[in-house]
This record gives sequence, structure tokens and C-alpha cells, in this order.
Amino acid sequence: MKSLDEIINESKDPREVKRALSVKMALSGMPSAQISAILNLSPQYLSKWRIRFEAQGAASLLLAYKGSESYLSTEQLSEISAWIASHESLSIEALRDYLEIQYGVVYQSKQSYYDLLQLGGLSYHKSEKKNPKGDAAQVLERRETIKKNWRSTQKK
Repeated sequence: MKSLDEIINESKDPREVKRALSVKMALSGMPSAQISAILNLSPQYLSKWRIRFEAQGAASLLLAYKGSESYLSTEQLSEISAWIASHESLSIEALRDYLEIQYGVVYQSKQSYYDLLQLGGLSYHKSEKKNPKGDAAQVLERRETIKKNWRSTQKK
């Protein structure tokens, strides 16, 4: 079981650290108002986590959410990553169809498909070869002013 110091020193989640710090400060005799001001917390927050710590111990300060189980195994993810890497470009729809046919997986969020594309070394951002807002005359004019300024700084 973890102690307050272990949670403070080893936790990667700031919520767990704040909980442990607030409890440790309260146990050391520091007034609640001062703890609230230092950690920017409400008195109710302090009271809640101190009561929980006293009743259930330091482990009760840790986050309980562990996430859901993945639809795909690590082996399947590596196969999908290799399949994505074998393509020069790939649309979200093509990836979605592939996953549905091969693995029977359909994600609700497009973010899952974006993450898979990134895993395979592709980006979901559409690129354009030419800036659609670019005005050729303005670009040439700007280039000329840059060249003039560049030449004038070199002579000095």
C-alpha cells in the first residue's frame, strides 16, 4: 500500500498529488484556510479527502478510473500499424472499412482512427500543395521588399 509521501513523490496525476498534499498538510496541523489558499482548493475538498484518508487509507486518494479494455490486442494493433505503414496515403473511411471487415471493430469517435493513423506513421490532416488564400502578386511584391532589405543590410 502507498503512503502519502509515495503518492506525492511518484504520482504523475496532479489530482492525486493535490489530494495527498492537502491531507498531509492537514495532518501536520496547518489550518484549513491556509491549505486552501496555498493549494487553491475549497474547504469542502480538503474535508472530503481527509475523511476518506482517515477511513480508508492512502490508497483511497488514488484515482479509481482505469479506463475500458481495448477493442484490439497489441498483436492486432501491430498488424494494423504495419498495414497503415504500407500505404502512402489512407483515408479515415478506408481505415474504418478495413477495421470493420478484418476485426469487426467500429469506433464511435474519429479520434480513435486518428490515433491509429498516427501509430502507423500517417497524419489525418489534409495538405494542400498551394495556399488557397495566397495572392501571387502579393507574394512577389513581398519577396522583392525582402531582397531589397537583405541587400541593404549586407552593405553595412
